[in-house]
Amino acid sequence: MKIKIAGKAGFCYGVRKAVELAEKAAGENKKPIYTAGPLIHNQQEVRRLSGLGVKVLSSVENIGSGTIVIRTHGLPKKTMLKLRRKALTVIDATCPFVKRVQHLVEKLSKDGYNIIVIGEKNHPEVVGLVSYSSKPVVVVNTEEGVKRLALPPGASVAIVSQTTQSSEKFNKLVSLIRKKYRTAKIYNTICNASNERQKAAASLAGKVDVMLVIGGKNSGNTARLNDICRKRVKTYHIESARDIKESWVEKNMTIGITAGASTPEWIINEVVAYLSRNALSAK
Repeated sequence: MKIKIAGKAGFCYGVRKAVELAEKAAGENKKPIYTAGPLIHNQQEVRRLSGLGVKVLSSVENIGSGTIVIRTHGLPKKTMLKLRRKALTVIDATCPFVKRVQHLVEKLSKDGYNIIVIGEKNHPEVVGLVSYSSKPVVVVNTEEGVKRLALPPGASVAIVSQTTQSSEKFNKLVSLIRKKYRTAKIYNTICNASNERQKAAASLAGKVDVMLVIGGKNSGNTARLNDICRKRVKTYHIESARDIKESWVEKNMTIGITAGASTPEWIINEVVAYLSRNALSAK
């Protein structure tokens, strides 16, 4: 059995920085320490941080004191303003790429543009992006969604993307939108880390017998990697080594591994170790 790992896999810069900030706050005993929703979309890593004293809140309404670490996806603008008015230490771990898109949406809406976001309407990053517009925002994620766009033909339109969106989907939907709004301004705001991971996963998937995509089931960027790999080879989306079934792999196979931007190195290493240990017993 051969095991190959994609050239780009696992933590991106923004996620690594957020985890380091949370660990630093815990190490300096700045307790209680909270995050508004999970810091990242990886329940195993969130559980590890919980063991250090970093607690996940479903709502920030009743929080009065302590330290709050802002999740990598960012928070709605009004929520951020509320938190800064409280007697809290606010550590902003919003991904720099996400923050850049927040500012872009804010500026474009002030300049009179109708914003179209290509992404998942209920994803926390997109919820945050929408809140920075001074005008109503339309979120689309499918060709049907584009068909339903009801902005007048002459409207000033600007298109941005969820930072973890698939480049393939972004380009396809942009092409359809431009048929309706020919003067639309296009801003490809997919982050470099997402692009790099998608390209590396696609390349590796074409050279192996099976792909394992490691990451949270609620992770948008991991879902995109899974979709990309599935088009090329038999692919399984797992959260950890314990999800692997013996029937998936055989002794003479080449196994490819990639991982979402919220997947820590220790989980990737556990998967590799599991496969290595079980290689001899595989059929």
